[in-house]
Amino acid sequence: MRAPEPTPREIDCVIVGGGAAGLSAAVNMGRMRRSVLLVDERDRFMWQHVSYNYLGFPDGIRGDEVRRLGWRHAAKYGVSLLIGHVAGATREGDRFRLRVERVPEGGMLAGRPGPSVPRDAEMARIFDEVPETGPIEVLARTVILATGVIGHFPEFPGRNECVGQSLFWCIHCEGHESIDRSVGVVGHGEDAVGTALDLLVFTDRVTIVAGRPEGFDVPASRLADLAANGIAAHACGVAEFENKDGRMEALVLDDPARTRIPVEQVYTIRGTRATNELARQLGVELNPSGQIAVTSEQHTSVPGVYAAGDATSLHDHQLSAAVHEGNQAAFGANYHLYSPAQRDPSDPPEPERSSAD
Repeated sequence: MRAPEPTPREIDCVIVGGGAAGLSAAVNMGRMRRSVLLVDERDRFMWQHVSYNYLGFPDGIRGDEVRRLGWRHAAKYGVSLLIGHVAGATREGDRFRLRVERVPEGGMLAGRPGPSVPRDAEMARIFDEVPETGPIEVLARTVILATGVIGHFPEFPGRNECVGQSLFWCIHCEGHESIDRSVGVVGHGEDAVGTALDLLVFTDRVTIVAGRPEGFDVPASRLADLAANGIAAHACGVAEFENKDGRMEALVLDDPARTRIPVEQVYTIRGTRATNELARQLGVELNPSGQIAVTSEQHTSVPGVYAAGDATSLHDHQLSAAVHEGNQAAFGANYHLYSPAQRDPSDPPEPERSSAD
């Protein structure tokens, strides 16, 4: 593995984010014999989540196992893997300069907790780390942003252990695991109401809690739909998410009686925020919700910059989609690196940058 040097050097591609999308992009760029650096902060507590709908794994596969296999796969093709935080990115002509800083162990970074995934022997063997002496700067011919989102789940003691075992957000991924279970849905909007009603396919023991003192933000007709289908609705916040050893046990309501609702599973339906700071710095177009706007081939509005995974999608946070999008982003980035003679003459040119760039 080629360790990053402490002075700027030019490489073919920097991939920001070591989730399924970033790792998929790394593998495919490495297989095209490109020089690739993947930068990962290691702060994804959701890697213990088990995916049961990923083709070829009928018994499910844990996210951390996908990740470990992805590390090995990318390293096999010469991808450099670096633990660090991309603190800044600028455009210099047709190149991109990225500054990578050290991630403090157990510290705070960009207003959020530091890494929750501990170093282990395999990570130490495969990954390098930004030295304490200062940031690393890299010049890249292409960039793939696989920076993900923030905000799937509320914060409470034991949350990280519950994610993927009894705390969910998507019935397309986990609804089948809710069959005949007592399920609580926490959310105040139409997405939450729809999720509660959709769960009736799997169980008739569903309760919904607004999760905020203002109550629900849906028409009265939707509350009537809940009642007509036997779903109790509580227009208040949640005072406590009772859990033990990764298993949800009850929702304690933030009402005068501190009502306790026994549950076996909880779906939290709340808005996520795309991690788009680097996209903004590079002048990449965002959609009205803040996700990175991409074409069907993962091109952004800036030639040479591609994006994949959750940061590009409002709804489709699934492993299979992330792997596909990372693959597509790699295809696009690799094609961008071709010489004119290697390109199809009938292909339209990439869009010119605006004069404001």
